[in-house]
Amino acid sequence: MRHALLVLTVLCGLAAAGAAMAGDPFRISGIAIDAYGKTATEARERALSAGIVRAAYQLLDRLALPEDRLALDPPLEITPEMAKGLVANIEISNEKRSATRYLARLDVNFDADLVRAFLRAHHLPFVETQSSPVLVVALWHGGAADPAAPADNPFARAFAVRGVQDDLVPVVVARDVDAQAMRRLDSLALEALARRTGISDIVVASAEPEGPDAVQVEAHRVHVGAQGVEAIANIGPFEGFAPLGARPSVALRAALGDAARKLADALQTRWKREAMVRGGERQSVRLSVLYDSLAQWQRLRDALGGVSIVEEARLDAFARDGALLTLTFTGTEEQLARLLAQKGVILDNEAIGLTARLQ
Repeated sequence: MRHALLVLTVLCGLAAAGAAMAGDPFRISGIAIDAYGKTATEARERALSAGIVRAAYQLLDRLALPEDRLALDPPLEITPEMAKGLVANIEISNEKRSATRYLARLDVNFDADLVRAFLRAHHLPFVETQSSPVLVVALWHGGAADPAAPADNPFARAFAVRGVQDDLVPVVVARDVDAQAMRRLDSLALEALARRTGISDIVVASAEPEGPDAVQVEAHRVHVGAQGVEAIANIGPFEGFAPLGARPSVALRAALGDAARKLADALQTRWKREAMVRGGERQSVRLSVLYDSLAQWQRLRDALGGVSIVEEARLDAFARDGALLTLTFTGTEEQLARLLAQKGVILDNEAIGLTARLQ
């Protein structure tokens, strides 16, 4: 009976861990809808239908790579009926209407299982696992004000208003930083920032104006680990632009928002290329999970449950300092190791076989 209870505990924990991510990749928020019709009801139906289709395409952009979508023959086109068939529920706010017009803000929650089945039926590879958060140090060179102070930093505010908690790479904006040290990529300052925030992947992004309605962004990504600060890549450069004809009072804000979106999108694309499973085979392995306390076991269990390629984890044995699982997943061990590393877990081959432990 005790063993049966442990099996139930680990499987329930793995099922619940998927909901413990930073956000929900199957939720698309902030769709502005606006439509006309012969009646108010017709205008509302048209607006909602078009908004759900837009949300479905945004979901495809989030989960799949553009080159994979372009490679489909024929191209994947989502009809209103197809999009509605993938929806779990919708949330409507800021409604305005007249006799012939309807405007609102639409948040769409898609059914994860239906979306997975839809993408597999169309042979479109996808990623649904969120990476660990990335800390963005947003530096602004647009004036004499302190670029590290959020109140004086429109670039930091551009990230803060994006609502990226549902992205595959959640972005956290750094506050109270030494701007000069960040510009130099000072190792001691970066290590201190990582310790203070608990985030080891850091992007230092520096923006400056390029005329009245454009900005230029240079970005450097580093990883702070046990061996110190390791440079990962230069990202960009990026250019952000305001819409044509934008008023001077909103042009800068729009250009910085465009640049922030492009930087965030580049992080998503990089993560998708790293985590993408292409035609991987389903396999089962024996995994020894090593820990020193119940709290560590729970963290390891939750990490395994938060990896989308893990289909099943059967508990075969349990002790005070370790558990033996039969882990079933799709893809390669290298992909599994990469996804677990994002959650602070080291997957390694040791004398006793495949092991998992906290970093």
